[in-house]
Amino acid sequence: MQPDADPQENLAEAGRYGRLSAARQRALVVAAMGLPYWILRQGREFVLFVEPQSVEPVLSELARFEAESATESLEKASGESPSSPVSLFVAAWLLILFWCLQNMMPESWVQSGAAVSDLMMDQGQWWRGVTALTLHADSAHWIANVGVGLLFAFFVVRQMGAGLGWLAIVLSGAFGNALNAWFYSAQRHVSIGASTAVFGALGLLTGCELARRVLQRAGQNRRQLILPMGAGLALLAYLGTASEDKQVDFMAHFWGWLVGLLVGAVFSASSAGTKIPRVWQAVAAVGGPVLIGWAWLRALL
Repeated sequence: MQPDADPQENLAEAGRYGRLSAARQRALVVAAMGLPYWILRQGREFVLFVEPQSVEPVLSELARFEAESATESLEKASGESPSSPVSLFVAAWLLILFWCLQNMMPESWVQSGAAVSDLMMDQGQWWRGVTALTLHADSAHWIANVGVGLLFAFFVVRQMGAGLGWLAIVLSGAFGNALNAWFYSAQRHVSIGASTAVFGALGLLTGCELARRVLQRAGQNRRQLILPMGAGLALLAYLGTASEDKQVDFMAHFWGWLVGLLVGAVFSASSAGTKIPRVWQAVAAVGGPVLIGWAWLRALL
């Protein structure tokens, strides 16, 4: 919006901000009140103006917004930061444990847990979608998945919390493997590796950010909505495709990313402005390992 005259003469100042994004965020509060606003740049600052008769209720609402934002920041800092490194440490040790088991066990261990399309589709051995996430072709495959996976997981945990974040990663990988089995249902296709879950984590980040921008209307700029999707697809294409010296199951990566995208978007939209109860985080934290343990019991018994 642009005023017809000099803002200092016929408008009231509601706030000054060092970044345009901060000014726009506060302007959304004013817009939610059904009031007009103007954002003008003055030097290095962006000034939010409103009509003089509206300045008192606007300042009151902005003060409430600032207080709520500060409270949410404190809760996030106190509730999520300690759990992030702990959950990453536990996940790393679990991946090490499964890698050691795979190297100590006979070849039948891999055969029992691999995601084999015809066995999953024709014989209903859906647990293979989970067990395959814990198997790897070689040490390079394992190291790559651990390194990139823990990096993506770190940001997922910050977004969703340790319990829900890790459960969502495991489920994204499992359902990604299931969709991959469906895609290759006309032929026998074998897939192993945590990379489906790794790209599920990338999809979770993409979906969370996309939904957040939609809810905030992103300044009503379509490019702001395209950015997270484009970044996710670019990383999928760069990290998830084959190179000259190795073959990569791109479709498994794609399905994992797609499932993660949908789960992340639903989570971000449904939990916007609310704090996930600790009890749900605790239940979800147990759910991931239990799911993996159950899948391996079905595979071995």
